[in-house]
Amino acid sequence: MPVRPLFADLPRPAGETLPLAWGWEREGVGMLASIEPQGAAAAATLVKAGRRVNLDLPLHFPLSLLPQRAHRIREAPSHELDVSTYEGLPIRDDSVRFFPQASSQWDSLAHVGDPVHGFYGGAQSADIHLGDGSRNGVDRYAAFGIFTRGCYVDLPAFFASQGRSWSPTGSQACTADDLRAALAHSDIQPHAGDVLCVRTGWLAAFRAADAAGRAALFLKRDYSGLAGDLAMWELLWDAGFAAVASDSVTVEVWPLQRGQPSLHLAIARLGLVLGEMFDLDALDVAVREEGRNTFLFVSKPLNLRGGIGSPPNAMAVF
Repeated sequence: MPVRPLFADLPRPAGETLPLAWGWEREGVGMLASIEPQGAAAAATLVKAGRRVNLDLPLHFPLSLLPQRAHRIREAPSHELDVSTYEGLPIRDDSVRFFPQASSQWDSLAHVGDPVHGFYGGAQSADIHLGDGSRNGVDRYAAFGIFTRGCYVDLPAFFASQGRSWSPTGSQACTADDLRAALAHSDIQPHAGDVLCVRTGWLAAFRAADAAGRAALFLKRDYSGLAGDLAMWELLWDAGFAAVASDSVTVEVWPLQRGQPSLHLAIARLGLVLGEMFDLDALDVAVREEGRNTFLFVSKPLNLRGGIGSPPNAMAVF
């Protein structure tokens, strides 16, 4: 694999300040390519107690708890049970229609494109489809495999330790400097290939709310999260993170500002892999009880040809 350049050395098209981090890896998986075999092997040594923590929400959560059309496209799954018999044996089958980005999810590199240059790696709209030869789908993640070190940062706890307020709503931004300090507070020295798990407290607030509160938390769309500016791009790139997963709906502070850098734009320009609505509450408990913020992180997305997103099928193992 070619050497991954520093952020400052990434090519920038003439007249532009934002980099295009294309061509440094062969697999077409963007920043996931920083997970190399030796890093995966080292991550396996983090398993000491064998404690396993599920990081996926149920597929019906949260949209089945919200008013219909809470999202402009995505809906809660439709799950049907078929009851039959065969040669005297009771048989059960089921069918599910679901939106792969309606609950815990990875966004594929086909999810967001750059308005001028196209999708990651220079893919154009005609290259983003559901047939053979499609580019940037989640099937690339599935073939590559996500097996690496996970790092956990709890933003509510970090901000409280600094005597600063934090709310999962209100569009509060965790800046690059804040994230550096939060990593140090959690005794984390980033390694190339790490998956960064960032808890904002949004999911815990949603779980604790009544129906009206849940609707407000989701529909107001004023989520707090990581800043999406160039300073954050540089931190995530130069630290070598393979992906960023969060318990919030968007990972980054929301709403986006037209014409400004964002982590969603970084999907196209950096190959940034984002995971949204991961269940990090049980992980928070495990981290505290195990006394460490690092663990083996395993995820096997759907091998869905050309898929735009996928449930992560993710687990932390201590």
